[in-house]
Amino acid sequence: MEALVVFNLGQGNCQTGLPNVTVRLQRADESYPSLQWTGQLPPVPELEETYRRWRSLYKALHARLGQRFREQRNPSSQNSPYWHRSTLDIDSSDPVHESAQFSASMRSFEFDADVVTNVSDAEFQSLCEQIRSALNRWLGSKEFVGIEQQLRTHSAPDASIRVIVETDDPCLQVLPWHLWAFFDDYPKAEIALSKKQYRQVSLSGIPAQEARAQIVRILAVLGHSEGIDVQQDQELLKQIPRAEVVVLEEPSRADLNDSLWNEQGWDVLFFAGHSTSQSEDLSGYLAINSSERIAISDLKHALKGAIAKGLKLAIFNSCDGLGLGRALADLNIPQMIVMREPIADRVAQEFLKYFLQAFSTGATFYQSVRQAREQLQGLEGEFPGASWLPVIYQNPAEKTMMWPNALSFEADVSDSAQPSGVEPDEEVDKNDGGQTNRRTGSRLTLRHCLLASFSATVLVMGFRFLGVLQPVELAAYDHLMRSRPSRLEASVDSNLLVVEITDEDTETYRYPIEDGILAEAIEQLHRHQPRAIGIDLHRHQPNGSGRNDLIRQFQEHPNVFTVCSFEHGDRTIYSHPAEFSPDQIRNQVGFSDIQTDAVEGNRYPPVRRHLLSYDPTLLTNKSTCATPFSLSLQLSHAFLAVEGAEVIVTPDGDWQLGSVILKRLAARTGGYQDQDGHSNQILLNYWFNAKPAQRITLTQLLTDSINENLIRDRVILIGTTDRVGRDYFETPYGTMPGVWVHAHMVSQVVHAVLHGRSLMWVLPQQGWLQWGDFLFVWVWAMLGAMLVLRIRPPWILILSGGMIILVLYGTCWLFILQSGWMPLIPSLLSFVLAAGAFGIYGRSKTQQQIFSGLKRKKPVFEATRQ
Repeated sequence: MEALVVFNLGQGNCQTGLPNVTVRLQRADESYPSLQWTGQLPPVPELEETYRRWRSLYKALHARLGQRFREQRNPSSQNSPYWHRSTLDIDSSDPVHESAQFSASMRSFEFDADVVTNVSDAEFQSLCEQIRSALNRWLGSKEFVGIEQQLRTHSAPDASIRVIVETDDPCLQVLPWHLWAFFDDYPKAEIALSKKQYRQVSLSGIPAQEARAQIVRILAVLGHSEGIDVQQDQELLKQIPRAEVVVLEEPSRADLNDSLWNEQGWDVLFFAGHSTSQSEDLSGYLAINSSERIAISDLKHALKGAIAKGLKLAIFNSCDGLGLGRALADLNIPQMIVMREPIADRVAQEFLKYFLQAFSTGATFYQSVRQAREQLQGLEGEFPGASWLPVIYQNPAEKTMMWPNALSFEADVSDSAQPSGVEPDEEVDKNDGGQTNRRTGSRLTLRHCLLASFSATVLVMGFRFLGVLQPVELAAYDHLMRSRPSRLEASVDSNLLVVEITDEDTETYRYPIEDGILAEAIEQLHRHQPRAIGIDLHRHQPNGSGRNDLIRQFQEHPNVFTVCSFEHGDRTIYSHPAEFSPDQIRNQVGFSDIQTDAVEGNRYPPVRRHLLSYDPTLLTNKSTCATPFSLSLQLSHAFLAVEGAEVIVTPDGDWQLGSVILKRLAARTGGYQDQDGHSNQILLNYWFNAKPAQRITLTQLLTDSINENLIRDRVILIGTTDRVGRDYFETPYGTMPGVWVHAHMVSQVVHAVLHGRSLMWVLPQQGWLQWGDFLFVWVWAMLGAMLVLRIRPPWILILSGGMIILVLYGTCWLFILQSGWMPLIPSLLSFVLAAGAFGIYGRSKTQQQIFSGLKRKKPVFEATRQ
């Protein structure tokens, strides 16, 4: 999905800092809300000074390379790859020696007062790295780093992102923003510049634009070209598809003005030749012929007229173009490509070639520029800094240009043109919405599509109803859960802390941990005021010394909870502490039992559901674990009570915490087809990473070597992660200790209530009738049947089918990111089944028609033989 990120730098500059930076993120899909953040950037005068130094070295280095080439090359040669496309400030009518010609072409370089005349490649590369480091330190400052983190949180790494920097300050515009580390992690993102004031252009000449909707009209201006080869640019332009190129070679100002006013309008304005920017007035100048040098303002009205007629893009494949960009931006042109500094002839030609190859074959404008810019790096052995030169100027109010696709023509087949061997009963019933499949010769209609797709859907959903598809659906569910990118969600839940009893801890304190050690750990935690402490350790009977200290901790701190297990029946070792009062049994005990799915051959049972509570009186075998509440529900309640979230039971028997209803699973939910429909359980929406909380070890806790902020106002879970505890479960993220499963459960409830994080959901259903899933599956079955109906060549059919399957997978993946469980496997099966059945049906109809036709025509055939 394409996204637009706009950096409004506000007032300020590198010397004073930027106190009011606003960053806006918006996506092409309007269903996603726009996001905006504010921050600031500190003064960074050293970055401006370092870039000024880089600029001087760049010009000196290229001047040295040009001088070296001039001394070595054949004096009769006129063109050199080291010539720069900068304005020649000389009278071309005078006889000029080649050395004078070169020095003249370099005079417009605007050397700084402290220009360097002796520079090495190593020194230049070192300065490049200094600029990169300085820029990233600046953008990574504490005043701004939060904005970058927000951008990364809300942007997938493979997203297509247009980043626009709005500023009027020339020093900020000239900075190499493409060196920001953000772009290293987002290969489809590219930077552009914009002025702070802009507006959308009111278009005129709409008929002319519609007439050229499938072709790009390019006005190519080849200006004064003394010492450079602009004919190569012309040849590159003429080779691109779906383009009409009109070339003006060294035009006069009047001719250029008249061409811009052309009634048909232009899509692209291209200039190749000498140009420069003047630091005095920040203007850009073009040498359109040997005697005329004009500013953008000299063509203001003609350019405004061309923009009103649909001019979308200006490309200045010439030197020092930031002044040109600033001047044209005042006219609100949609987008431009200019060169940051003087550019060698060969670099200009290679950039144009790379850009046109990408843009004219379907890549987006921004991706084409980035790809072409990065490809210039291959030339930096000869032309240092080449990949820094191309810059985009963008009008944020305008859409980016897209190259038109190839026109597709379809043969006009007359309805009356029937093949001689087709009988009248094979004609198409147009009112039925069908067509004759010329690949098979059979009459296939939309009614057949509906019949085939509906039959396939009923058959697949019938197998699902019987539970045949449940194992593979659950495996697909695990895969989709596991494939969610961790960057789309915060790495840890700041409301939780897990105290792990690791194998090192059990070696130090033995297993199981003695009551006295556990009491000391609880006391240590309470010094820093946690909201709730959950002990995922069974303590029915004493373990070592310190039993009285442990019981006293429970009596003094009602926010400490321990566990029991109802699944172990009368094995009292899994019961609550025997010293507990009836009130403590109800209010300080939660069951540790976790709902699992039995899978044959699995060492650990998989966990996909979250059991909230149960009715102990319904147990077939009475258990000593009498609490009806899970440990996760007890801890969530204790934490949310401080936030004022009321806990009630709805008329349907579901738990409601605050405004969030934890709706229990129906007997048939998603891929599950065998639930009892009575237990208070929901699907477990794991965090996007396996360990969603910060962690410390028991030893760290007891030695008081932790930050108290890790404990204050948090839910603390204590549990064994050493394998000796045999408390492990299988999850979509692999094998996980039970204490971490409880952490996911607590986090799910707390974040749903406080932060609106979605619980897992499925499509609408009525009781056991999963009609929403049925309709979803039917849609994909229809696509399978329609594919066979409409597509004839087998290889295109197979390719199209594969693409639709990828779309199905992508759709289900996008829904799982939003916590929605879509019927992936039933949809895939119905798609394949409907397409296969429809194809077989068409083939059988063809065979019947051929057989009946032979029977009818046999007497005629025999008469002919006689």
